[in-house]
Amino acid sequence: MDNLNGMPHVGMSLGTLDEAWTYWKSFGGRNGFGVRKCYGRKGKDNIHSSYTFVCACEGERKKDKRDYLTKNPRAETRRGCKVLLALKFDKNCQQYKVKKCHLEHNHPLQKPEACYLIPTQREVPEIALIDINLADMSGIRPKESHELLSRQAGGVRSIGYTKDDLKSCLRDKRKKAMEYGAAVSILKYFEKRASEDSFLQHFEDITENKEIANIVWMDGTMRVAYGRFGEVVIFDTTFGTNNEKWALGTFVGLNNFREIVIFGAALMCDQTTESFAWVFTKFVEANGGKKPITMFTDQDMAIGNALKQVLPNTKHGLCVWHIMKNAQKKLCKYKKKNDKNDKDDNDDEDDEDDKDDNNDNDDSNDKNDSNDKKDKQGLMGEFLKCLFKYEEEEEFEKAFEALAGKLDKKDEKWKNGIYECKEKWAYCFMKNSYTLGIRSTQASESMNSDLKNYLSCKLDVNRFMEQFDRVVDAKREKEVKTEYEMRKKLPRVRYNIPIICEAGKLYTPNIFELFHKECEFFGSAYIESIDGHTYTVGMSNNINDKECSRKSRQVVWNRDDQSIACSCKKFERVGILCCHAIKVLDRDDIKNIPPNYILKRWTQNANDDIVVDREERVVIEDALLEARNRHAQLMRLLGPTCDMVSRDKEKFQFLWDELCSVRERVEERYGNPSKRTNDHVQDNPNSQPENSLRLKKKDGDNRSKRRKPWNENFSRKKKGSGGRVSSSQPLIRSSNNLSQDTSIENFGAANFGCYDQLEHIHDVSIIED
Repeated sequence: MDNLNGMPHVGMSLGTLDEAWTYWKSFGGRNGFGVRKCYGRKGKDNIHSSYTFVCACEGERKKDKRDYLTKNPRAETRRGCKVLLALKFDKNCQQYKVKKCHLEHNHPLQKPEACYLIPTQREVPEIALIDINLADMSGIRPKESHELLSRQAGGVRSIGYTKDDLKSCLRDKRKKAMEYGAAVSILKYFEKRASEDSFLQHFEDITENKEIANIVWMDGTMRVAYGRFGEVVIFDTTFGTNNEKWALGTFVGLNNFREIVIFGAALMCDQTTESFAWVFTKFVEANGGKKPITMFTDQDMAIGNALKQVLPNTKHGLCVWHIMKNAQKKLCKYKKKNDKNDKDDNDDEDDEDDKDDNNDNDDSNDKNDSNDKKDKQGLMGEFLKCLFKYEEEEEFEKAFEALAGKLDKKDEKWKNGIYECKEKWAYCFMKNSYTLGIRSTQASESMNSDLKNYLSCKLDVNRFMEQFDRVVDAKREKEVKTEYEMRKKLPRVRYNIPIICEAGKLYTPNIFELFHKECEFFGSAYIESIDGHTYTVGMSNNINDKECSRKSRQVVWNRDDQSIACSCKKFERVGILCCHAIKVLDRDDIKNIPPNYILKRWTQNANDDIVVDREERVVIEDALLEARNRHAQLMRLLGPTCDMVSRDKEKFQFLWDELCSVRERVEERYGNPSKRTNDHVQDNPNSQPENSLRLKKKDGDNRSKRRKPWNENFSRKKKGSGGRVSSSQPLIRSSNNLSQDTSIENFGAANFGCYDQLEHIHDVSIIED
């Protein structure tokens, strides 16, 4: 073979046909013109006897009779260039030799700085595909990804491909992933994940028509989290997360840091009772039959019916935030009516007051101020009392009956519906339930806010699963950071009391702050009376904190078996002792928390519990943790070494040869596991059966609807729209990240008259402290 860096000439030996094509591409790139293959001839032995390579500007484009219909025709690139390289196969030396060569162009050549844009000079290497896929999975856009990789390679000209080439690679990747349809793509995704995490559980609801209607999945980490913290579960559905228009259902809860933890997820084609029942059944089955004590959902009749069927013994709680928003729409209109009537009455009274003396005017003004203060509460204030304030069922029934008597007949349907489910939202019925202080699905809504940053209605199911994993990984990384901060910092103990010092060593920081606040309230408590084992504990009036009720409580304390119970039900509801119980313990000279009243789920070592599945296997929380640690060690070793040798050609070549040699020996001894995994996942002959599965379409989803021309997008303004064009695009329901320092329960109890503040109620956490 002759020197492949020189000029081509007749009789030049170029080796194989692929080597000849590589030489011709390289020659064109050095001289500023594109190349292409023209034609070749094969003999009886199926070997090309001759082949011709030409310039990319060779020939002329044939005329098309439809050219007059083309609005934006493509630019002409063919110019009849005669440059060519004709090859002939020499059977004696088994190589291709140059038979004919013509190198004179009839068009200008590209400048050297622009040669990297020639199509034949652009190619995305396989090693670059790894970085491109990682950048795409990390949410980096193609433009930023190309800029990052080009800087890493030493500039745009050194990277070897353009931004459009990168986009094309991503497009081909997504097209290949959806080659057999969305249903098979999801199954392949779970098959790949199962090869990495043997504790992954996934279920598909397949109909008689071989359509997947619902999907439930959870990995090993989710199953471990549910085994440790799954007593209270929040289930909420989110829309607009994928192009199939399926709803995403998430099972979340609170971990020992009182932060969001994910237990599982589901994709649902429809929101019927049967679909929810199937999802709840598979969720419990995947977790070894463990059922939650309490589950919070929104006010959906289908969810309520499904919970009665699948989880009859689970307490069902409704989101009080949604209930308040619905009540606001119904009840605030009565305040507006009263304000209008009061204005008319005040005008009449002003006319009469002009005839009265000054003393009568003063009495009238005082009376009007009193009426205004009373009307300021309105019906919404009365409803908030029913929602948050009343602790006895008799008080609730009496107040709700009075409220219902003031409503119009058109609101009777809402009144009857909200009253029938009173056990799911009223404080007097929920105070005895184990809720961890949760009163709404706002914890799940805060996760939906995170989903909005990653998911959109344009994502196919394959990309949806990848982006959902990003959300889950971000939540888990936050848990790790919180764990790190806890072990790094000491709790702030403001009072050197033995029971507080003990709590600082046991509880996580957030739970310790709640317990510390109860100990502060304990300083304002006093014993009113003692009757055997029953203590009546009162609170002094000088306490200014609205979160502490001044109502007297009865505490039953038995020193023999170390059992204590308070009528406020703080421990039964949240899991920490209240200030009334702490006062009784202090009175009896008990300086430590009784062991029975230290919940493991709130302690610092709550994550030490081992979770076992139905097969008596210990569920591993992160199956790839050790593999990632080993990979990090190798990267830390090779990174500085690569930086050291990359600036010297001799050192680089030495390291390159050694690494290639090591790689060959590793593959020879252990094989190529990545290739086997890819062959197993992608080339499975059973991945496309004769009657392949497909995703069930939503009712009313007409995908064959024609696309509107551009001029039809400018529709007429609708009446009452204020000039805005309403969009039918589904959006992700989201809310602001909520602070857990403010209690909506106490907000409602202390400010039940200020119902005008409900316009900004989403800024307040509905999690009891």
